[in-house]
Amino acid sequence: MQKLIRILRWLACGALLLNGARAAEISGLDSNGYIRDWLMLAPIPLPEGAPAGDLLLRDQVRGEATLMPKAGDGIKVGARELTWRRVIAVTNHVDFNAILQTQNDRAAGYLVTYVECGEERRDVIMAVGSNDQGRIYFNGVDIYAFTEARPLMLDADKGRVTLKKGVNVIVFKVINEQNSWQAAMRLLDKSGVPLGDVRIRMAP
Repeated sequence: MQKLIRILRWLACGALLLNGARAAEISGLDSNGYIRDWLMLAPIPLPEGAPAGDLLLRDQVRGEATLMPKAGDGIKVGARELTWRRVIAVTNHVDFNAILQTQNDRAAGYLVTYVECGEERRDVIMAVGSNDQGRIYFNGVDIYAFTEARPLMLDADKGRVTLKKGVNVIVFKVINEQNSWQAAMRLLDKSGVPLGDVRIRMAP
């Protein structure tokens, strides 16, 4: 379990960008347990000077732990107006730069998804990777932070969570220092088998 901190402690080379009104609002995990359906907010330029790992531990959006957006919601970040948009990764990870079709260095972005369960699921393995820094809030709780620059490695870090009955909110914040900007997450049962019987929603 590499550097777990705190409580664990499109179709442009990476994703389809969809109009929320046209796309189905409910989907599932892929056959390997990866979450491919997300709401994305990016890019958010980072100030010069401060290390990216320090900035990861600061809010770039007010109340980031409790974000619960829908596709099309607008938000002001500093002097910029950004919009939450739905993306569907066409592989097992989200590629921010490919979706945005621009190179974005020293930038932060957010991915949010809603995992719906018919019953409580204990000991669910959450396996994540990020390029570079990543932070995760689960149902409003700060559960994970990786503060160093790194290339994407699938399943780089793993921890256990309990999915409550009903809707669970995942906020995955990812910072890019330079070059590639990517994120991956999948959910497995306690024996390592891709989780079944859950639904991915695009609204709370």
